[in-house]
Amino acid sequence: MRPLTHLVLHHSATDATLGSGDSEGAALWAAIQRNHQKRWAKTVPGYVCDYHFGLGPTGVVFAGQPLAMVAFNCGNARINAVSIAVCFLGNFQVARMPAAQYAAGVQLLRLLSAHHVIPLSRLMLHREVPSERTGIPGFTACPGRWFPSVAMRGALQERGGGGSSRAFMTR
Repeated sequence: MRPLTHLVLHHSATDATLGSGDSEGAALWAAIQRNHQKRWAKTVPGYVCDYHFGLGPTGVVFAGQPLAMVAFNCGNARINAVSIAVCFLGNFQVARMPAAQYAAGVQLLRLLSAHHVIPLSRLMLHREVPSERTGIPGFTACPGRWFPSVAMRGALQERGGGGSSRAFMTR
């Protein structure tokens, strides 16, 4: 197993669903996976997705790239090599995150950080990742200006905080 020392948070920069009948975001998650597989199919056999997990607007947690495999998610090969990439479905540049998605996100991040012994100091928003070329962060707005990073980091610091959700894994 590769060393896992960082968590990198993203948004899909899309509507959280693909319309009616996709309230949990499953169709959008499948479309994201197909797009990423198409991009990497010839060079990385078995590639699934640029993210290890996706979180839908109702709190559903979707499985993506297996944790044993690098996900090409943040434009920095060194961070990609040691990170778990989590994508929240939605465009938080223009919208706020639903409460159920937030609660599921806190729960998932708490589980991942505890299981892999990743300190909160190594939880990064995509925009906080330094550019591989310049070493300067901020080359993207991801996960958006309305992403609740301050509240989420605060909830992760609280013992047992963050609420509950109906999060589950799908594949």
